[in-house]
Amino acid sequence: MLTIDYGYPAHRYYNPRRRDGTLQCYYLHRYHNNPYINVGRQDLTAHVNFTALEKQGELCGLDVVGFTQQALFLMALGLGDRIASLSTNDAEALDLATFLRRREALHQLIDPMGLGGFGVLVQSKGLRDGGKGRILKGLMVPD
Repeated sequence: MLTIDYGYPAHRYYNPRRRDGTLQCYYLHRYHNNPYINVGRQDLTAHVNFTALEKQGELCGLDVVGFTQQALFLMALGLGDRIASLSTNDAEALDLATFLRRREALHQLIDPMGLGGFGVLVQSKGLRDGGKGRILKGLMVPD
């Protein structure tokens, strides 16, 4: 099972700085903290407690394979190589605006202040002995 979302392990999730919780409200792409306005017309979201997901998974027979940040996960899967190849291969075939949009979209996925900071939790169930203890490519530290 692969879970990707923004959140923290419990020791960071229950930090005293988050005494008001992690609920966030977005209306017309603008953040605010009042869930009682714009009812039915805004997005409400909260950070994930990855430790709680791990514990609940264990109750369902899942084993934790690993936990990392999205930026590291994608870089280990070769996103850095894709960005580099985009610069050399696709730049000639694409108009400049399209090339820059594609490159920026890939960079957003690994930005540590944005999507790159998302947590990635990998859990498994029923792996045979040959699969247990094996490190997945996305969980390896990229070169």
